[in-house]
Amino acid sequence: MKQKIFRFVADLRVSIFILLFISFFSIIGTVIEQDQSIETYKTNYPFTNPVFGFLTWDLILKFGLDHVYQTWWFFTLIFLFGLSLISCTFLQQLPSLKIARRCQFFRTTGQFYRLKISTILTNFSFNKILSRIQEKQYSIFQQKNIFYCYKGLIGRIAPILVHFSMILVLLGTIIG
Repeated sequence: MKQKIFRFVADLRVSIFILLFISFFSIIGTVIEQDQSIETYKTNYPFTNPVFGFLTWDLILKFGLDHVYQTWWFFTLIFLFGLSLISCTFLQQLPSLKIARRCQFFRTTGQFYRLKISTILTNFSFNKILSRIQEKQYSIFQQKNIFYCYKGLIGRIAPILVHFSMILVLLGTIIG
């Protein structure tokens, strides 16, 4: 049950949805003056002429829109977004990095045909192919007469670093 919840929270769509909520309420917190007296809200957001057709001073006070960044629900959104980042990192990014680091030496021709791109080379120089692969910034591993080349390990590490940096920003938001 717990793993289903963490997998749900780790989903990119859920994370974007939470981030949109945080953005929306941050915009509201920027547009509506924060930490003002009740009289200021009564003057600027009267019942007779509601802003956007529905926003009155009593709704602002009732839902804490006069102090958005200090409300329990804003902290909950930040916590859920942080949980989403952490879940995604541990359930998706780290296993992906672990798989990418493993050298997968193919030993039969059938394994090559299952790849998205494969070809049979005729009239080739093995040294020329290896030098061209090396020019393209691939990492090359050799096991007897079998070679394994990969590229883009940094691309697997970057999302993990981004997630941890975003979590640090969220912690700074909560502390601030």
